[in-house]
Amino acid sequence: MMISFKPSGYSREEMISAVEAMGYPYAFSGLKRRELEDFFCQVVGRSYALAVRDLITPMLVLLSYLGIGYKTKVLLSPLSYFKHFSPYLRLLGIEPMYADVERWFLNMDAKRLPNILDDDVRLLIVNNSLGIPSDWDSIKNAIGSKEVFLIEDSRETLLTEYKGRKAGSFGYVSFLGFSESSIVKGYGGIILTDDQRVYERLKENVEPMDDMMSALILSQLNNVEENLKIRRALADLYSRLLMGIEGIKPIFLPKYVTKMYWSYFCVHLGKRYDEDARSLVANLMADDGIEVVEYPKPQDIRDGLPLRHLHIAHEVGMRALLLPFHEDLEEEDVYFICERLKEHTVQVGAGSRDH
Repeated sequence: MMISFKPSGYSREEMISAVEAMGYPYAFSGLKRRELEDFFCQVVGRSYALAVRDLITPMLVLLSYLGIGYKTKVLLSPLSYFKHFSPYLRLLGIEPMYADVERWFLNMDAKRLPNILDDDVRLLIVNNSLGIPSDWDSIKNAIGSKEVFLIEDSRETLLTEYKGRKAGSFGYVSFLGFSESSIVKGYGGIILTDDQRVYERLKENVEPMDDMMSALILSQLNNVEENLKIRRALADLYSRLLMGIEGIKPIFLPKYVTKMYWSYFCVHLGKRYDEDARSLVANLMADDGIEVVEYPKPQDIRDGLPLRHLHIAHEVGMRALLLPFHEDLEEEDVYFICERLKEHTVQVGAGSRDH
């Protein structure tokens, strides 16, 4: 039987909540959506929230409203597990630029940011990768007095706390996302801001989330702490079993994360493993009935225009693997995954070029 990367689906309780949202008084009313929006306003501490069907269109609407358009420079990370914004920015004639990332957390590297954040950059999109927030104090120090709109791309990170503050509280506008693998499963996302004019413009021009999906998400949020206990135990077990294995570096947390809400479990393969070696490991795992996901390659490489200053992103983006990580996993599944991953990395590494 396949150990799937994705969970099997929603619980009975969650499905009942969705069915209830399809009837009176919720169907087509927006009541559940507004309840979800109120939840995130209160929990994250923002003035306005919008629950939406997707996050690409709202980003384009936002940029247009801010006057970010033809030939304007926008700086962002080349890495993203979700759909990268760059191809869509180009539809507006925007010139995307890329900043390099930290080696272990895949977030924008604040130390290198001043090297590329010049006065021509009008907007900075900073990501919170795979459940781990960026170092926001360092990011804001790097920005200094520059006049730049700061957008928080937290599509991969829900509820996690940076120095006691929730992800979604750091940008002029912040984007939170749901996926089949996140600690709260679903589609679409939440847009957060304290600017009423931005909120009203987005509300007028984007497609709202339906009440059924809003109800599914609300139902999961009621049990999120229970699911967090399960995921924290899985993360601890993965870390213990994979620690010290040559060629594998399991995800770990920076000290500034005060509470982690686990959505993904990432391992970094060693320097001897190139993209082909990673793919071979993933294929061997699939042969064993284990579905792992290769982290998407950097966007500049996908564009066919690799940039030399992104050498860390090129290294880590080609060697990161995401392992199955959800409430359906049993302890014996994790033991089996780690056993097979160890064997295959050793096998593939023996035939790889060493650095």
